[in-house]
Amino acid sequence: MRHRKNIFVLIATTSLIRILMAAFIGLGNDEVYYRMYAEQLQWNYFDHPPMVGWLIRLFTFNLQIDNQLTIRLTAIICSAFTTYLIYRCGKKIKDEQTGFIAALLYSATIYGSIIAGTFILPDAPQMVFWAWSVYHLLNYTAATEQRIKNKALLLFGMTTGLGMMCKIHTIFLWIGLTLYLLLKDLKLIRNPYFYISGIITIALFYPVIQWNIDHHFVTYTYHSNRVNQVNGGFNYNSLIQFSLGQIFYTSIILFPLFVMATKGAFSNKWKLNPRQNSLLLSVSLPLIMVALVLSCFNTVLPHWTGPAYFAIVLMTAAYIRERNKTLLNGAMRWALYFILILSLAGILLINYYPGTIGKKDAAKWGEGDFSLDMFGWEDAAASFSKIVEKDIQNGTMNPDAAIISNKWFPGAHIDHYIAAPMKRKMLVWGEMNDIHQYYWLNPSRGNLKAGDDAYCIVPSNYYFDANKSFAGNFATIGPVDTFSVYRSGKPARKFYIYRFRNLQHKATSASTACTKQTKEM
Repeated sequence: MRHRKNIFVLIATTSLIRILMAAFIGLGNDEVYYRMYAEQLQWNYFDHPPMVGWLIRLFTFNLQIDNQLTIRLTAIICSAFTTYLIYRCGKKIKDEQTGFIAALLYSATIYGSIIAGTFILPDAPQMVFWAWSVYHLLNYTAATEQRIKNKALLLFGMTTGLGMMCKIHTIFLWIGLTLYLLLKDLKLIRNPYFYISGIITIALFYPVIQWNIDHHFVTYTYHSNRVNQVNGGFNYNSLIQFSLGQIFYTSIILFPLFVMATKGAFSNKWKLNPRQNSLLLSVSLPLIMVALVLSCFNTVLPHWTGPAYFAIVLMTAAYIRERNKTLLNGAMRWALYFILILSLAGILLINYYPGTIGKKDAAKWGEGDFSLDMFGWEDAAASFSKIVEKDIQNGTMNPDAAIISNKWFPGAHIDHYIAAPMKRKMLVWGEMNDIHQYYWLNPSRGNLKAGDDAYCIVPSNYYFDANKSFAGNFATIGPVDTFSVYRSGKPARKFYIYRFRNLQHKATSASTACTKQTKEM
């Protein structure tokens, strides 16, 4: 009972810390882009299945309360549910203390607390359904009554299908269950509920499949190109970056414990139910191993394997519970301190670091400074607004001039922080792999027509030659304005404002339209 009370204290405390982070740190590149999903609800998007967009729409109250805290509220609430589910899983494999230790460990990982706990990414809702699916599988392995086993299988099919509506690699839970079947439970192959469960998963995920059929499997073409092994040989740098990234994203303090716990699980040193022990190994290692192999040839983002560590955290909790050593408890405590320190350091760095930690090249000021993605956009919007006001007074530009950009980033930031508050049309022109979901969003906003004017806003940390990219489409090019955004009194980056006047032709499908319109909900 004491640990049941503690888990709610932990959830409340960590949620409060995440709320403070969400309120004091601006939205990152991915976050403003996923916020844009919520404007046009669909069954799938260029990059991911739709769940993150649906939930942003829900927790911003149909975009009526649209700020960085409500946009991130999905992640904070999902993280609370995931923390409770890992507690329940730990209780299922051993006892309440194991569950509470697992919740502490999960909260002490960068992935669990920040990447899937504070920032609004598809990982946040995915982790709820991943955790829930593992819980159903643990129920299946623990049950002796067939009715309970069958129910657990059906629920697993449902939660896995919903998880795939967040991110496609939730399919690795089915790979893990199949591996478990081959190793420990071959009779499962004769159980019709196993196949019914698979049908439920496919049925829930089918709208995403149909969307991709209608759009030539653009999502999977894009992601397969990101991990294509054919284009190059062995890539040591990618392997090292991926490996170090995994260590950092889990926890540099806890990672050795994760390794030891996983190693001990192969001989079941932690005295778990043998079936549950095998299951935890089966749903964790395949995703990690596949990503590790892919990283030998191409870039693989370390957070892609984050869900796989859910089961490893459970095994580590059992390890700590069984050994009960002061050293292990101390490591867990310092890992929690590290997360707190990192969170505070992040807030201070992003908001108060003097100037930039990136380049100080005249044209590309701030390039390479990741913190600028989450800083200074409101100031930039205020400065740009003054330029537009002056242009309207002088008759320099049409009052309804649109804003254009060349890529989804920083286009999504300009869209959210500048164009939307000013109620100006924002379009992103370029190849599909550069503009992503804007390929479909542009037509819904209305293409530019001959004679229209447009501004192009170029942040120096994402500098490109806007004249070279866009000038050929317009009759005249106005003067380029420049202003700086300051952090703690020093210049953090510059913004270049290009004026393009009198579009010479209607915007074409090559830049802004799609031959087959997205099916909206």
